[in-house]
Amino acid sequence: METKQEQIETKEIHVKKALLVHGFNGSPDVFKEIRESLEERGILVYTVRYESTKPFQDWIKIIENKIKEIGNSEEIILVGHSLGGSLSLYLSQRHKFKGLVLINSPVYLKKGTLFKVLVKFFNKRKEVEIRKVKYSMESIRSIFSFLDELKGKTVINSNSTLIIQSKKDYLVSNKSAKMIYNKINSENKQLVNIGSGHTPLNQPVVISSIMGFMGVL
Repeated sequence: METKQEQIETKEIHVKKALLVHGFNGSPDVFKEIRESLEERGILVYTVRYESTKPFQDWIKIIENKIKEIGNSEEIILVGHSLGGSLSLYLSQRHKFKGLVLINSPVYLKKGTLFKVLVKFFNKRKEVEIRKVKYSMESIRSIFSFLDELKGKTVINSNSTLIIQSKKDYLVSNKSAKMIYNKINSENKQLVNIGSGHTPLNQPVVISSIMGFMGVL
């Protein structure tokens, strides 16, 4: 018969852990409603912040350091929004995770998006400021190098994966979600199409989809 201490330790082993990964020029604050809902269900929630002014190799390193800090990657569910989802997908080729949640995560960007305009007209500059927001051109170029790597994957290894994609996303092409879904080598994968907006993280349909997915892991 287990002692009370052993029962506590066993319970802690089975507690689900979620790591929230924000998008480009974002912050963990964007996950406020999702974080609250996860914590209400007893899920341990961790966040990470990477500097968008750096190249993507630096972003990967920062997220990997956080994963090591949390512990065994196989106990972690990565929840990524926008570029954070793409980074999570990339990391799933280097680490085995309990699951992935990808929200409006690009592999393909729509024509005329800010990133494409910056590369087309300001590629030789070091930095560009638009509406009081500064963009490092090194980091912008790095996004395209990173996405090209993802496009080159013939098979994406993953365990359970939830993909959420807005039908009307001004930034991410809908074929991103379809490509990810088709290439993921997993029987437990879901693709949920929702209404509009690139950052729908407080929408009830998004939160309920994530909670339902977490419940079966």
